[in-house]
Amino acid sequence: MSEKIFTAITFFQKKKDITLYRATDGQRRYLLKSIITKDAAVKQAFYDEYETLSTLRHPSIPSYYWLEEDYLLPGKQTGALTLCMEDCSRPAPESPLSVKALCRILAKTGDVLSYLLAHGVLYTDLNPSNLIIYRETHTEANLSVTLVDYTYCYYFLRNPHPLYPLRFSYDVSPKLKGQQFLIQALTYLLYDLLEANHIEELSSPVYQLLETGRNPSEELSLDDFTAMLRHCGDPD
Repeated sequence: MSEKIFTAITFFQKKKDITLYRATDGQRRYLLKSIITKDAAVKQAFYDEYETLSTLRHPSIPSYYWLEEDYLLPGKQTGALTLCMEDCSRPAPESPLSVKALCRILAKTGDVLSYLLAHGVLYTDLNPSNLIIYRETHTEANLSVTLVDYTYCYYFLRNPHPLYPLRFSYDVSPKLKGQQFLIQALTYLLYDLLEANHIEELSSPVYQLLETGRNPSEELSLDDFTAMLRHCGDPD
């Protein structure tokens, strides 16, 4: 997308220092991430996100279209630093999800995290609000995920020593790096999703998975942990 002309722009939500708008050009839906700032570090966070994510292609990552420093939004007198991307919002599944479905969702999330890591991105803001879960059909077997909100994540190949603070959702051990960090974050996310779906009884493999993920060894790779999640999500 090269044009910046929309047929409608509406306020969506405020997330700390960033304002989100939904937009459409009559054919597609877009999300505008906007902030008014003179802080060079914040600007760099936006540029790191755009310049990295716009080059990636993955079904669970939004498409990125453009970044403009002084984009004038409706009703505003001052231009704002604005990032335009695909609006991936979908209706959430209505019924509570099973343990197996959650493990399959987390396995797909692990695949995305592994893809990002291979392309120089350590995704640090893993939490339920940043994971869009939706059904391709009416069955749990066809659940898909999209990972959103990449501002203030760690773009270690593009900017190994960022001036902006990284945003962390969980109190992950500072001793953990790279794959072990993501394994522990995935484990905490699974705890959150189990609680949200009112699941208390766990099978032995799932319990063992949680225990392993809470204190991952250096020998445990993200791909290995994702395979464990996938195994726990296999149909009976």
